[in-house]
Amino acid sequence: MKKIYITGIAGLLGANLAFLLRDLYVISGVDINSVNIKNVDCDVFDVTDIEILKKTLTERKIDVLIHCVALVNVDDCEKNPETAQKINATLTKDIASVCKELNIKMIYISSDAVFDGEKDGLYTEDDMPEPISVYGKTKLDGEKFVLENNNNLVIRTNMYGFNYCNKSSFGEWLLNSLQNNITLNMVEDIYFSPILVNELAENIHLCIEKDICGLYHICSTGAISKYDFADIFRKVFQIEGVINKVKMKDIAFMAPRTHNMGLSNEKFKALLNVEISTPAEGIEKFKEKYMNEYHAALISGE
Repeated sequence: MKKIYITGIAGLLGANLAFLLRDLYVISGVDINSVNIKNVDCDVFDVTDIEILKKTLTERKIDVLIHCVALVNVDDCEKNPETAQKINATLTKDIASVCKELNIKMIYISSDAVFDGEKDGLYTEDDMPEPISVYGKTKLDGEKFVLENNNNLVIRTNMYGFNYCNKSSFGEWLLNSLQNNITLNMVEDIYFSPILVNELAENIHLCIEKDICGLYHICSTGAISKYDFADIFRKVFQIEGVINKVKMKDIAFMAPRTHNMGLSNEKFKALLNVEISTPAEGIEKFKEKYMNEYHAALISGE
């Protein structure tokens, strides 16, 4: 079995990857928060300590490293650009160097924020990245460092799902808000391509098995506005919640936002001959996981 190492193993993607793929690989990872998932080893240390990371990867004889650690709060990145650069770019560069030295394949999780949002239609891997936020710029820097090694893989995505730790993804926040009768103001002129983290994990598994290299968008099939996503969410869960339509200009964001974050996944689907859910289909799958108490199973680690 291949040995997989996940940075940020307590995060949304990291924990779900570990939980869902633990019977297919020997999985270990690192986080500042401990993870207790059966058949998964968790190292607790500061991943920016590259010497400790290098020693750990060597001792564990890792084949593939999935780099999930990032400063993802867009406004926090704007307020703390040096920290964003350190975590999203410099750390990625250092880890890429270690992986190259140890002959470890690196999979880097990037973002739809690398584009300026001015395109009509979905962004493809051939479109020129022009990020307008600190977050987008630092994630793009990270991509460049990883792609210096032709054996590596960069995945651009936008995900939601169930968290292992006590925090909420976009989907969890929506559900909790609607269930608690909290009035929501959802933007109707921001479009994105959200994918359920479980489906993203399945496709990352395929990437590992097929040794996919290069740059790919793994996201939902098609894009949807934030308002429409929330409205479908409300209907699927049959909740009588109040959702107001607002425009991006009505929200006082600190960091600049883009109107269009929609990504095309056609290159990836054609490569592996797979189908990926639309945003609406993804919400149905989220509900199915919710009804089957997937979240409780994830947290239990059994």
